[in-house]
Amino acid sequence: MRRKNKSTSGFIKLLGFISLILMIKNSMAQQITHYLPSGKDSAKTISGQYGDNSGICLFEDGKFMLFGYATLVFGSYVFEKDYLLFYPDEIPLFQLYAYRNPRLTDTTRIDFIGFEQEKTFVQFENDSPNQVFNDKANCFSPPFIFQQAKISQSLKFAARSQNVDQDTTYQVFQYTNDGEFNDFLAIYNKPQRARQNFSAYLYLAEDKKLAIRLSNYGGEKGFLRENPADRTQEYWREKLHMKEAYEHAGAIEPMEIYCNQHYTIFYPDLSEYVLDSGKKQYIHTSAKDNEDYFTENPTQDDRYLMKYIRQNLRYKQPNSFNVSKGSNTSLFFSSCEEPERSYKYQK
Repeated sequence: MRRKNKSTSGFIKLLGFISLILMIKNSMAQQITHYLPSGKDSAKTISGQYGDNSGICLFEDGKFMLFGYATLVFGSYVFEKDYLLFYPDEIPLFQLYAYRNPRLTDTTRIDFIGFEQEKTFVQFENDSPNQVFNDKANCFSPPFIFQQAKISQSLKFAARSQNVDQDTTYQVFQYTNDGEFNDFLAIYNKPQRARQNFSAYLYLAEDKKLAIRLSNYGGEKGFLRENPADRTQEYWREKLHMKEAYEHAGAIEPMEIYCNQHYTIFYPDLSEYVLDSGKKQYIHTSAKDNEDYFTENPTQDDRYLMKYIRQNLRYKQPNSFNVSKGSNTSLFFSSCEEPERSYKYQK
């Protein structure tokens, strides 16, 4: 009997494997049919809420809102052949807002927002860099307020560069306090996958329900359209309100942020407030109402608000920041294992 050539046998196996892949792909194509309407009302046709506790909202004006646990991303989308292309709003690594607080006199106070998410540093003037939180920090209870008995003339913020293995490489941003502000909101926005550009396709599920599959979020099945866009329905009005509040605040980088003395952020209707220029605060016209409630819930008190103005941060070369010369202690210590040592905000 003639012996079968090994290479021929391997080639036959390869052809069989390719045929199997093609059969699977054809089967999937029969189950999932791309759905992309044409015409000027395309965005209106597909708009609505996809997913329940997490998912994406497509709005008729070409905007979207990605939502889920610890995720809320806004941006815009466009139609591209059989797909949708999504462009999240770009967000800076660090943001800084400032207010001249007459009650602090010559003291500086900073609320650090989001710095617990990653290893980050701050440097005051020419002092040694300080790690904001200790290594392996956990059990967080914001706000995290740092205070020092002088006005800081300059600040540097640093976080390790993304996609870089060397801990010594940091992205550094500097602030010069020309306005002699003394009360700050410092914000760190940890880079996340949800903020990278992504694509998606729409398809009709087995029950003919419209569904969407995203390239970066939600797995292979994606999200069913739970609710079409309908302004008469409460669920959709809530989503529109979130979108409008975001856009009204100046989208990703508002020019100003309003807070109470406990650093709770509000989006006030300023027509209901009066500016007290002496105290440099906005006072609600019905400030005397609900005194008992706000005494019990001081962090939710929106009767007296301060306006924090966006400041410019200047990018510095990585070699301008040397972590190895940093302080041995962090600004804040937080640990579930050591609650007695952990930072606690004093109201």
